[in-house]
Amino acid sequence: MTSLKRSIELPYRPEDLFDLVGDVARYPDFVKWMKSLRLLSEETAGDTTRARAEATVRFMGFTETFVSDVECVRPAEGVDPVWAIDVSNVRGPFRKLKNTWRFRPGADGGTKIDFFIEFEFRNFVLQALADSNRDYAVSRIIEAFSDEAEERYGNDRGR
Repeated sequence: MTSLKRSIELPYRPEDLFDLVGDVARYPDFVKWMKSLRLLSEETAGDTTRARAEATVRFMGFTETFVSDVECVRPAEGVDPVWAIDVSNVRGPFRKLKNTWRFRPGADGGTKIDFFIEFEFRNFVLQALADSNRDYAVSRIIEAFSDEAEERYGNDRGR
């Protein structure tokens, strides 16, 4: 099993970064190794949006398609302001997949982001490749979202 946790701060509003990460249908527009993504379902009830998505990724010569559930929860009024996104495996090359994003107000109007991913591939070769490249892959994920945040919100930092 491979897991990795990162915390970073970005100079954008938590709700904007939450919207960016929760906008899974647009991932192929800015995540370079994401070849396609198809929303299979999506529903919103109150502060929670649940989606099921089928993604095809290409990384280091391997192409894999998987289905995951994504739950996006906005904070309720009057509670600790934490925007939460949870991703879990439905089917595909993973034996296990758990990914969480937490967005909290940070310094100077920005956002503190806690990112966690834990996964295990069914295929030993893919798992070995992932283990040897986990820091690189997570850095690239965070970089893709940071770059897209700059593109979308660069002129509205911390507002």
